[in-house]
Amino acid sequence: MSNFQNVQPYVVYQPQHSSSPPPLQHPIPQHPIHMRDPPAPSPSPPTQQRFSHPQQGPPDLNAIWNFNDSTAQMGMQFGKTAVLAGSDFVEEKPWSRLVKRSEQNGQMEGYKPPREDINSPDLYIPVMAFVTYVLLTGIVAGTEHKFHPEVLGMNATTAFLIVMLELVFIKTGCYLLNISSETHFLDLMAYSGYKFIGTIMTLMVSLIAPFWVVAVTFIYTAFSTGFFLLRSLRYVVFPDSTTTVNVPQRKRRINFLFCIAALQVVLMYFLVK
Repeated sequence: MSNFQNVQPYVVYQPQHSSSPPPLQHPIPQHPIHMRDPPAPSPSPPTQQRFSHPQQGPPDLNAIWNFNDSTAQMGMQFGKTAVLAGSDFVEEKPWSRLVKRSEQNGQMEGYKPPREDINSPDLYIPVMAFVTYVLLTGIVAGTEHKFHPEVLGMNATTAFLIVMLELVFIKTGCYLLNISSETHFLDLMAYSGYKFIGTIMTLMVSLIAPFWVVAVTFIYTAFSTGFFLLRSLRYVVFPDSTTTVNVPQRKRRINFLFCIAALQVVLMYFLVK
């Protein structure tokens, strides 16, 4: 009886079923993986070589402006051709006006009209340049926040007075030098109005370019206008080549002609201002 008391009852183990999934098992690689070593860092240059450029040359202008050699050569060739063509025109073409003479005695009666003489002045270009100059001065004043309606009237009056003063100067000089010319007053006004073309170019450049470019443009246009009048007004100072003029009087007339050319620089300066 005692033997049955020491025997423990047999308990059958039944596993408990849980709702949770079994844990995941990651695959274990069977072959060894060889990791590559990172590249060795390149030695950094010294501080003195990093911030100094002992042998760096000047920058290539063609690379900066995206010009290749062929483009630069083409531009230089075009500019050279234009300059040579202008020089040939100035040297070969006559600048004097064609004289109209009487059929009876051959005396000078005036000059041929513009349809027969290419060197005859006309008022179309000077008048259009005058109007454009007045409007352009208003635009320049607007960019400087100084525009008001009176600016157009003041600039138009100032420009007209400058032209009148130049005409008075030319007529007075012709009277004092005893120059008898058949030039009409409107022809002289046309010649005086050509200065507005150079003034317009200078004002337009001043809107988009620095001061030194404006100065170069003004000097070029002013001297070009003076040279143009120096060649064009020669027939006014020396109306007839057959007339005998003594040497002192000829020198005074030439000096008067150069004064008219130099006066363009002063007048154009006031117009630009």
